[in-house]
Amino acid sequence: MTKYKPYEQLDLTDDFMFSYVMRSNSELCRQLLESILNFPIDRIDYIGSQETIDTYAFSKGLRLDIFAKSGNRSFDVELQTSNKKDLPQRSRYYQSQMDTAMLQKGQMYRELGESYIIFLCTFDPFGYGQYIYSFQNGCTELPTIALNDGAYKVFVNAQGTRGVIGDELKEFLLFLISPGRFKTGEKGQLVKKAIIGVEQGRRNEEWRLIYMTLITKFDELLAEGKEQGLAEGRREGRQEGLMEGEARFARLTENLLLEGKLTDLQRSISDTKFREQLYSIYKLSE
Repeated sequence: MTKYKPYEQLDLTDDFMFSYVMRSNSELCRQLLESILNFPIDRIDYIGSQETIDTYAFSKGLRLDIFAKSGNRSFDVELQTSNKKDLPQRSRYYQSQMDTAMLQKGQMYRELGESYIIFLCTFDPFGYGQYIYSFQNGCTELPTIALNDGAYKVFVNAQGTRGVIGDELKEFLLFLISPGRFKTGEKGQLVKKAIIGVEQGRRNEEWRLIYMTLITKFDELLAEGKEQGLAEGRREGRQEGLMEGEARFARLTENLLLEGKLTDLQRSISDTKFREQLYSIYKLSE
């Protein structure tokens, strides 16, 4: 069985706790968005965590950490604690899928509102020391001309030392890196709300049950995936094939679990044709 962090030890940088704390406290989410984007947000009309967007039957679905709406603006906040070197490409894909999902609901192109893809990183994603890296489409020949398509990508660096950000956001970023140092003393509103949210979350028996259920489900699916991989190898009739089949299905299982696509994973265990389609989609060659 995979080792998981005990529920009572979860911090805000743990994906589960981050999603549930932010979803349960729209004011904390609103203030965090304001401090990052540096413009006023009067209210949050909707907030959800672990939101799933599947635009096509066999496309890579999205499992958003935090999805929020305020008027005609949409916000996706993703917590990142490890640098997989693919954030620019992921931000491009996330934004395209969110736009596609909105258009599928009947909107015209001109009706697309502003969308903000925000990666909250505990590392420096670009290596220049900036607290905030903001991107908007512009003209290569005339850099002063913005495309004004309403698409924004923002990367927040908790390890930053350059640029101007508010004291509350700076303190919040320090809290993400070292939450233990903020157990005593005066704290800004962002950190206070985050600490209270985590403490209340650790005592929330409903959240604990959900967390334990997810762990159990993940272990079950991983075990089934390992067995399926072994079965593929046995059909090859050789030791090398056994090992390759197990490794191949393990990689597929990891991808689907990371995207929260438990239904697809469950189906792939027994549906050979569907499993082969997923191998092709995720480029997991034999």
